[in-house]
Amino acid sequence: MVLALGAALVLAFVLANLFFPFPFESLERPAATVVEDRSGEALRFFLPSDERWRFPLALDEIPIELQRIVVASEDRWFFHHPGVNPLAALRALGQNLRAGRVVSGASTLTMQLARMADPAPRTLRAKLRETFRALQLELRYSKGEILELYLNLAPYGGNLEGVGAASYFYFGKEPGQLSLGENALLVTLPRSPNLYDPTRHPKTALEARNRVLEQLRERKVLSEQQASEARRQPLPEKRRRAPFEAPHFARLATTMRPGEPRLRTSLESRIQGAAERQVSRHLKDLRPQGVTNGSVVVMENEGPTLRAMVGSGGFGEATFSGQVNGAVARRSPGSTLKPFLYALALDDGMLLPESLLLDIPTDFSGYVAENYDGEYRGQVSVREALTRSLNAPAVRLLSRVGLERFLERLQKGGLSTLDRPAGSYGLPLVLGSAEVTLLELTHLYASLAGEGALRSLRLWEDPAGEDPSRRRDAGENLFSAEAAWMVTEMLLDVERPDLPQAWRLAQEVPGVAWKTGTSYGHRDAWAVGFSRRYTVGVWVGNFDGSPRQGISGSEHAAPLLFDLLRALEPGGSGPRKPAGLRLGEMEICTESRQRPGPFCPRRRKVQHIQRRSQIPLCSFHRRAPADADTGELLTGRCSQSHRRDWRHFEAYPAELVAWWRAQGRPVPEVPRLAKDCFGASLAEGPKIVSPDSRTPYHLRRHIPSRDQRLPLIARADPGVERLYWYQDGLLVASAAPQEKVFLATEPGEHHLVVTDDLGRSDRVRYVVE
Repeated sequence: MVLALGAALVLAFVLANLFFPFPFESLERPAATVVEDRSGEALRFFLPSDERWRFPLALDEIPIELQRIVVASEDRWFFHHPGVNPLAALRALGQNLRAGRVVSGASTLTMQLARMADPAPRTLRAKLRETFRALQLELRYSKGEILELYLNLAPYGGNLEGVGAASYFYFGKEPGQLSLGENALLVTLPRSPNLYDPTRHPKTALEARNRVLEQLRERKVLSEQQASEARRQPLPEKRRRAPFEAPHFARLATTMRPGEPRLRTSLESRIQGAAERQVSRHLKDLRPQGVTNGSVVVMENEGPTLRAMVGSGGFGEATFSGQVNGAVARRSPGSTLKPFLYALALDDGMLLPESLLLDIPTDFSGYVAENYDGEYRGQVSVREALTRSLNAPAVRLLSRVGLERFLERLQKGGLSTLDRPAGSYGLPLVLGSAEVTLLELTHLYASLAGEGALRSLRLWEDPAGEDPSRRRDAGENLFSAEAAWMVTEMLLDVERPDLPQAWRLAQEVPGVAWKTGTSYGHRDAWAVGFSRRYTVGVWVGNFDGSPRQGISGSEHAAPLLFDLLRALEPGGSGPRKPAGLRLGEMEICTESRQRPGPFCPRRRKVQHIQRRSQIPLCSFHRRAPADADTGELLTGRCSQSHRRDWRHFEAYPAELVAWWRAQGRPVPEVPRLAKDCFGASLAEGPKIVSPDSRTPYHLRRHIPSRDQRLPLIARADPGVERLYWYQDGLLVASAAPQEKVFLATEPGEHHLVVTDDLGRSDRVRYVVE
């Protein structure tokens, strides 16, 4: 009979389990996301979809002391019963029948977990269902798994679930740091989370907590001394607020690794705090000037590793759109991309830091690059062009290097926002016609600090605690280490706002290789630089895109850059020259900065990249046979009728000569050819045929302007390969003498100069009416 009854009960359970399966999915609740700094300190919490705070812990992360007193107080036969305690159930059944209602539940921990998964009003029928569900749980999970689920899902008042959330919001601690009295409160709260809430009902909570301690003493779990000491421990007076540090970065971290409950990032709170303070301090001065916001990114060069990100002046500043993360917003970078163009050209071997570039106005299909100060200098060294951030030389250099090659290199360098064809940016790309983010731009600068190699940016702390220098990936070479160092050396010479003339003589001032940028329309000011240890990027401006006339990277962004670096590295030092660079010394001509030819009068030694630099032979200094009396040049056929000597002279670049003459500056003349030596390549200079100074030009209203262009025509000697045309001081055309070139007509008086590739010129004045 007993066996039959037992078999019937087992069969009934099997059938019930089949037709009424346990809702196990209700135990799989989403966790809140905890974003931590590199040391494990919480930066920010993010609620899951059901808006309940849960910080799930594995059983081995929950202190044994807490597990022990939970079991001892709630269900001391937990490890011995099958989910239901038969003796306690019979006792409770009798009490409930006598009372006619549920007055005693005899709930085991398993039954309580079942009620959390499948809640129902406290009736006898619900109690029977709870018992059935507990048996189902015991079939599925081990005792340890059930205890872990209970401790992670137990209600603690409001939207708190589990000991992880309760430990933080009531005590501001990890569970492993709790005292005995605090653990006792965590045992008490799930019994009636609202009634025993210590922040709302401190007296009731204290009495309930102490009853638990007394119960544990009576059951010999605690000694009298332990229970007495625990009773004296105070209760929390208020709940902790969720942390709200580095809010922009924390939110970005959750989008990069969605669904992960705990994110240990590379952020360093000390550096983050310093960056936030500096941004706040500088914005107090900038906002009265019409510059309302700023963003900062700090990377440690080792890695490189992100250490700080400040998205705005204040996350809660609704007036200034403070929730916008300026560190990842797309903005025009101004001139901050120039160093990478020069690095590419150095790697191509086409120039040295001492090479000369033309700084003259040049028309590229209607686009003319203007320098920030509106002035042109004729010719400047590469070092001067970069350190003074001159636009005209950079645009001319980009036309030589190649727009598509430069764009591809920037894309390879991680500027993901450069997502349009090269032609849509044009040559102004190097001046800021594109959009970048501060985060990616700073990472690109870190490649210069990293010897030209772009390594993956580390945003996460290695969970194994591995030294990042040991696992540092080789990265992808954007530039050679030699080119990166040459650019770094030049950027170290950029005049600083804190110590304009003599920062190298100051103590405890880190050397910084840095560059500024100012966007079109006066909307964005940038400063990016790196010391030996850190790379820092700064942006200031207005999130709504409103301009501020006169904004500049050097005046509005650079002071923040240097103040932050000095705060981070009060005794820091500048970038260190890498070992093993393939740099050698070569001679150049002092005037032309090219390889000296046989007629170069003065020479100097400079550094160059071995087996890469391809500097042309000096074209400035020339020697030709000349008449010993008149100094006029001779050619082979006519030299026999003259007393011959040799004459040295200088022939400057034709474009430069044409610009000098267009400016009315004196230019050294190329010696004339002797009169009886006609037909040679050094005969008369070019003669302008069209336009004609004697012809008045009239524009017709009803004819498109493209059909009213003037042909540029000049007679030139057979030896001339190229003519350079300047109108009103602007290079408007460069072509072979036989090529057809046309000039758009504009009303007014115009001055036109043509110069051949030997530096000889002609000029006309004409009028368009």
